[in-house]
Amino acid sequence: MLLRVALSSPAKSWGIRELSRMAGISPALTILSLRQLQRLGLASRESPAEARLLDPVQLLRDWAAWYAMKSVKYYRFSMDGVTDPNAILNLLAKSRDRLPGPWAVTCMAGASLIAPFATFSEVHIHLPRADQLRRSWQNVLHLTPNKLGPIHLIEPYYADSGAYGSRVFRKLPVVSEIQLYLDCYRYPVRGREQAEHILSQVLMPRWRNAR
Repeated sequence: MLLRVALSSPAKSWGIRELSRMAGISPALTILSLRQLQRLGLASRESPAEARLLDPVQLLRDWAAWYAMKSVKYYRFSMDGVTDPNAILNLLAKSRDRLPGPWAVTCMAGASLIAPFATFSEVHIHLPRADQLRRSWQNVLHLTPNKLGPIHLIEPYYADSGAYGSRVFRKLPVVSEIQLYLDCYRYPVRGREQAEHILSQVLMPRWRNAR
């Protein structure tokens, strides 16, 4: 959460207490985290009460490289008569209010709504408590478990902070651009290209404008 909050305005000199409050963690943990970023050359303490990031691009890439090695639990499904990923997205939008959980589209499908670049054939959905909610999703969308299916319900690695910054695009909830970068970076087919497109076309211009 600390990284997500700090990257919302990476050029800003953040007050330790403000950063701690927005990230929902203690000031002591915030200071320890910032010290680790300092050791990595990614942050600087402006004063005892303030800090700022030094290289947000490198920080994000280092984070994504670490995240790519982490495993997540997911469930794959097919939908009778529907294989086109854009058609799946349209059905998700139509069924949005009937689908349980604080879900959001991510990975290449999510990127197609924010910063389209690479083609995609699968739809990945962040769904905390996916193990408990997947049967409700099956009932609403008439899904069939299929190890090769194009629909992935993901138990997110970041159960709480992964939803930070999610927004609605084309009537679909989509994870933040930071989470999109992380998820696309680990995707095996053109994922890193898509991640870098999000960085160059969305995140970096936003960071420049926030100065």
